[in-house]
Amino acid sequence: MGNKIIITPSLQARLLDLEYHNLDSTKFVEQFKQIYLEETGQLLEGEIQSYNSNKSTYSAISESGYNGTAVYIDTGDSQELFIVSQGSQDTVDWLYNIKAMFAGRSISQALATDKFVDEAKKKFEVSEDVEVTGFSHSLAHNNNTVALLNYDTIDQVYSINGAQTNYYQQYFADRNFQLEVRKNFSISSSKELYEIPPQDLHDFAMEFYGDKAKNIHQTISKDDPLYAVSVVRGFFTLGSITMVDTNPDVPGLRELIADIPDDVIKDFQELAIDFAVASNEGGTNEGVKELIGIDVGAFKDKEGMELAGHIIANYDTMVRALNEKLPPLLDRVQTVTANSNEIFGSLEEAGYITERQKEVTIDHLTRIEKSLIDIENILKDNVNLRDKLNNPFLGAGNEIVTILRLASNLVEIYMSYKEIEKTGILKRLESIKDSHGLQEMLSSMSDGLKSYIGADMIYTSTKGEPIKVNISAALQMYQKAIPILEAKSTKISNFEKAIKHELDESYKGEKRKVQDEINQMESSPSSYRFLLSKHGFYPTFNKEIKSIRVHEIFYPLEDNDFAEQLEELKKSVESGKLYIEKYRQAIEDLFEEEENVSQLFDLSRRI
Repeated sequence: MGNKIIITPSLQARLLDLEYHNLDSTKFVEQFKQIYLEETGQLLEGEIQSYNSNKSTYSAISESGYNGTAVYIDTGDSQELFIVSQGSQDTVDWLYNIKAMFAGRSISQALATDKFVDEAKKKFEVSEDVEVTGFSHSLAHNNNTVALLNYDTIDQVYSINGAQTNYYQQYFADRNFQLEVRKNFSISSSKELYEIPPQDLHDFAMEFYGDKAKNIHQTISKDDPLYAVSVVRGFFTLGSITMVDTNPDVPGLRELIADIPDDVIKDFQELAIDFAVASNEGGTNEGVKELIGIDVGAFKDKEGMELAGHIIANYDTMVRALNEKLPPLLDRVQTVTANSNEIFGSLEEAGYITERQKEVTIDHLTRIEKSLIDIENILKDNVNLRDKLNNPFLGAGNEIVTILRLASNLVEIYMSYKEIEKTGILKRLESIKDSHGLQEMLSSMSDGLKSYIGADMIYTSTKGEPIKVNISAALQMYQKAIPILEAKSTKISNFEKAIKHELDESYKGEKRKVQDEINQMESSPSSYRFLLSKHGFYPTFNKEIKSIRVHEIFYPLEDNDFAEQLEELKKSVESGKLYIEKYRQAIEDLFEEEENVSQLFDLSRRI
């Protein structure tokens, strides 16, 4: 990477996993140092600062859904800026996936990445020539790569299971690429863009961005669903690629996706484009309206009679809109059902689902298709009848029948979905989702001694019977326990001082005050003549006190000996330290000296 900061694939994966925990800056840096020590056996020296995008003042960042953390490291010999970006996390991200990568009509999160890097540089007061390295997973790969290709914001991109770049997206985002595409393929409008043979446009994009591809480095699971999807029209994969088989029990989905005809993919892409264009102009609600014909936002915050009144008032418009928009949606469903044997048969053959799950799913998808066809016919008949009657009162009975028939079919669709769900197919298909995550990738990064459970590093002993040790947990316990015990020892010492001050010294002080007062009374008895009035001697001016003698007795302070309790507290600290050191020694004894486990414990104290 041309720097002194060591970044291994496993460190990269754990750093990306850390980003998903949404830690504050202090905690993020602390955990980064811990991971760095475990992965490299070295301390991450120098000045380290972090800055999270949720602190950004740019609306372009907050409104886009982008999430990431900037980490600035100054070792004295070198300076670096790392941008650790999150992948898809919520509805905003997945809507962006549709608009940006499938339809190729948005780059708002890539623009947010560009803004965030600029903001981080100003925050850390670093020069423009400081190298910026982007770490990314899933959607974040697309963001970081577009920022590199279009704006040179990021110098190097390192990604795991990334959502690939889309040449349709680049056409609308990169003016130079657009001009070259129009010139090379003799097109004059964006509508013609989707008529270009996908393989030709793919090859052209690969060549156009070839020079920058050397700065992109990817690790991809063969079982990652995004890797499977990247074979379809629109996507092109740049950079050096390291393939990893994270789930050897299944063959992956890429061949299955590759068998889907391009015209089917194009149909779905056109649907996504309709949604993307409409939502870019008027928001998500407008995108949904473009697909189904109904303004779902108009139902928001309406209940009871108000909701019923709205439906009655807009019934005719809504039915006509559904009648117009439902057929394209039905076409997409029929595309799935027409190819259901091939799709679900391949999933069964690959081991993702059982034969029963395949059969039940195909059966109920067919029933859903039938219900949608019935809904389409009901809507068509209703519109035709209303046109003939041209009288809302005469058509009232028909509307009631229509509503009941629609409700019946909607119930059928819901019941079919529940039957599919009962088979457990959705849970079985979660293994596909797992292959997209970071934990499965980390689990594959084992070198014999080192492996992972979740994001924790596991060492397997080399002496005698194999024993697995969670070295991450062991180091953190050792690192945090000693300071806690030392803090406890300090509190005990302060407690001991408090006892001496508040009891022993206070008692002596009060005794001294009393003795001083006694001495004063005995040495100057006349000064205390006023006390006679308290004993009934009036007036006191003609009375005299010649002497005062005080017979004092100072009893010793009782119950002030805490020596035994203090000793017990001190012993608890020492026994705690002894336990921690024995724990450390027991772990070290499991490993050979050259495996440097002892050094890891020593260095962990310096984080």
